[in-house]
Amino acid sequence: MFAGLLFISGLTASIASSLTVNQLANETADFSDFKDRRVGTVKSSEADEFLRTHFFKNVQTYDGVVPGLVDLKKRKIEAFIYDAPIVRHRIKKDSSLQQLEVLPLKFDVQFYAFGVNKDSIELEQAISLRILEIIESPQWQVVLSEYGLSEL
Repeated sequence: MFAGLLFISGLTASIASSLTVNQLANETADFSDFKDRRVGTVKSSEADEFLRTHFFKNVQTYDGVVPGLVDLKKRKIEAFIYDAPIVRHRIKKDSSLQQLEVLPLKFDVQFYAFGVNKDSIELEQAISLRILEIIESPQWQVVLSEYGLSEL
């Protein structure tokens, strides 16, 4: 009887845990789920522009990342939307923010480039070669993992 009781209670706990995890995962499946929630971002940033052009209704802006994360921790806002590597770095460096989590949602992915004069073929080739050397080195994987990134 005792073994049966342990089995049933373990099974019940497993099912309840699974349902809770699925509910939390489904709660934030898409960035549009946050359109009606209180969200924050850095004032005059690309994220601020993105939120406004995509009709987010309740956007609180901050002068920097840390004040926004502090308000998130205090539950004054429900989410802080900004560049993931910067947010991860700030959470990692500030022990008072360790309870915060960066969700694996991606939106408005941006790619950066170097602009060079069309006549600067040697410079373009030198930059391209150096970039290839960097991304093929073992240190590149260390940098990516340090900021929780992976190659596209």
